[in-house]
Amino acid sequence: MTSYKHCQGCGVTLQNTKQNKIGYVENLTQDYCYRCFRLTHYNELIDYDLNENSFLANLSNNYGLGYHYFYVLDAYDLDGSRNLPLEQILQNNKVTIIINKVDLVQKLINNNKILTFVEELFINSALFAKIENIILVSALKNYALDELYRYIKHQTEDIVFVGSSNTGKSTLLNSLIKLTNYQQKITVSNNVSTTLGNIEVKLGTKHKIYDSPGVVNNHTIISYLDHNDKKMITNKLLKPITFQLESEQTIFYEGLASFSFVKGLKTSFHFYKNNNIMLHRTKLTNKDYYFKHHLMQASLRLKDYNPWKEQTIIIAEPGDYSLFIAGLGWITFKGSPGQELMVGTNENIKINLRKRFI
Repeated sequence: MTSYKHCQGCGVTLQNTKQNKIGYVENLTQDYCYRCFRLTHYNELIDYDLNENSFLANLSNNYGLGYHYFYVLDAYDLDGSRNLPLEQILQNNKVTIIINKVDLVQKLINNNKILTFVEELFINSALFAKIENIILVSALKNYALDELYRYIKHQTEDIVFVGSSNTGKSTLLNSLIKLTNYQQKITVSNNVSTTLGNIEVKLGTKHKIYDSPGVVNNHTIISYLDHNDKKMITNKLLKPITFQLESEQTIFYEGLASFSFVKGLKTSFHFYKNNNIMLHRTKLTNKDYYFKHHLMQASLRLKDYNPWKEQTIIIAEPGDYSLFIAGLGWITFKGSPGQELMVGTNENIKINLRKRFI
């Protein structure tokens, strides 16, 4: 039997007839579906057949011009956590950008520089004219949550939190619930898309606040991992690693990606990445041999290597640059005309060269 009652964890409609389907409960008097129960108590994801592309369609169906959207991004993956189709949907609404997980970079860069970088990031976005504010927070460290809550209380429109999976959106809302002492918990895990349906969040405001499903980004490395690995959880201050590279040298991100300095004078490259990901240096001429013979020993691998692609980047003008690889952080270096770089990874991974971030 399907009820009109919604799971207090993920917002999905509860049902007690199909155990292998979303929203299953043994008894319809229960408040949490079986999936949320396993996630909350055992950090175990019950893997249902989810049409992840339907999340954007779901957002479109629940879209309203009267909503104020809070768009949550990940400070570790500013480029990769953006979703351009989502931004197209929201372009006629008020939008506040929330940069979560700033504790990962705060000791490396001051807040004003982060804000300036984010503003420049959105100059060509469909959202640019509608951005009301940019707020830096950390849900895990409770940084600036009081400021965010005061900002929320001063709004007059209903608020919808939106963003990509794994930006910490639901964790952020759980922290706000704790701050306001409301007894409600949203299901949070380290897996992609754990908030399946819209859920109203009680924060003691006159207007309503909703959490929405996470939008799965197919351009980030997380979507192509061989398995969900806690090593890929980025929750500690980044510790950059510097390599002085000669031309024709390659750096491997375990079995996830490779970065090659193909051409140019000796250059310092600063790798800002998850501290758990091991880097290995080899010669460019040895790259294919190393990859073939060491791949199975890597603790972090991709599901499939058939769609592997190598992308070449040629530096045209001098300057300080950051090369972003979605889900893997970025590489900062001083660029000179004629330098040639090459990134190898899944062909769908978003790779962007931008002015220096850190």
